[in-house]
Amino acid sequence: MMTTRSATSYKDIQKRCPALFNNSNALIAIILDEKDISDWKDKQQTALAQNGKNPSWAEIGVVFDDPSIVVLRDLVEFPGGYRNGYIRIYNRAYLESGAAGVVVLPEKDGKILLFQHYRHATRMRHWEIPRGFGKPGVDAKTQAIAEVKEEINGDVAEIYELGVVYNNTGLEGNPINLFFARMASVGEMEIQEGIENPIWVSVSELETMIADGEVTDGFTIAAYTRAKLKGLI
Repeated sequence: MMTTRSATSYKDIQKRCPALFNNSNALIAIILDEKDISDWKDKQQTALAQNGKNPSWAEIGVVFDDPSIVVLRDLVEFPGGYRNGYIRIYNRAYLESGAAGVVVLPEKDGKILLFQHYRHATRMRHWEIPRGFGKPGVDAKTQAIAEVKEEINGDVAEIYELGVVYNNTGLEGNPINLFFARMASVGEMEIQEGIENPIWVSVSELETMIADGEVTDGFTIAAYTRAKLKGLI
């Protein structure tokens, strides 16, 4: 049985995920020299304190760490030589040999399943399709099938990879895996997930909902777009 180790140390993440710190052909270079980091940090913290600001804003490394999310602040050098801290966010599973997240567009008998998901971040209901965080050590396809089972009690007949999408390239480093699934069956929804009001819509109805702004979830729109352009719907 494979075991994973918590990737909460900045140095540990560098060792486990060296591609995330690769400066080859990078217009924004990550500074990894410890003395350079220490000198910059001391100077910035002094300036922040003198201006009544929080000195922790100049911390470099892992600045937030919980079971789902890890937030890094790197010291970077921009073109022209200016240096500053720069935040980026990763799903923990991605740093621990799993998929960052999965999104599944479920289809049965020519129709697409949507449901309303109440989201804490927006304090709103959104029309969505199944999606979720990855798990350490679990590949994206396995997680996608499990996510469909968990949220809509669905059994997958066929599943197709649609590639990855990045939700917010200015902040998040997570490649989210998109899938299209032909469903063998769909059961009762998991109300504990905050989902309700399932509907089956035709492709044209889904397109109208997207065009009219009823569907605002970026992952749902991305999965639909990929499936449509690949000729799966």
